[in-house]
Amino acid sequence: MEPTLANPQPTQKPRRTPRRIAALAAVSTVTLAACGASAARTRSKPTPRAPAAPAPATPRGAVTGATRAPASATVVGIVNFAFMPATLTVKVGTTVAWTNKDAIAHTVHFMTGGISSSALNQSEQFTHTFTTPGTYGYICSIHPFMHGSVTVTT
Repeated sequence: MEPTLANPQPTQKPRRTPRRIAALAAVSTVTLAACGASAARTRSKPTPRAPAAPAPATPRGAVTGATRAPASATVVGIVNFAFMPATLTVKVGTTVAWTNKDAIAHTVHFMTGGISSSALNQSEQFTHTFTTPGTYGYICSIHPFMHGSVTVTT
């Protein structure tokens, strides 16, 4: 039979010294800094370039990427899941440019058919020149609660 101790001593857990904690904090900081630097490189903005020669005319209703709207264009922003302004009145011959300022993709899809953008990522733009008077309602086909309209006058 084995002897038992009347007052056994509890086993103590190893004590974390301030040096161990400091070393762990240093390693964590370096790791997070490396991740942040990597993420910062992937989100950098392109360097501005000198103005290029005018681009050829874009086919009707085409997505023009991150290019700027022509000087005679009216701009509609896509901001916080809304078209801004939601209603717009322009004259025949006006080009309207929709620019997605959200971090999520959106579309510009006209209810009358025939005019529709592909999915626009952040900073991408869709343009359309209106040649016929009328009222044109549109939505984002990805988020159908987003509505807008363009009224074209003579």
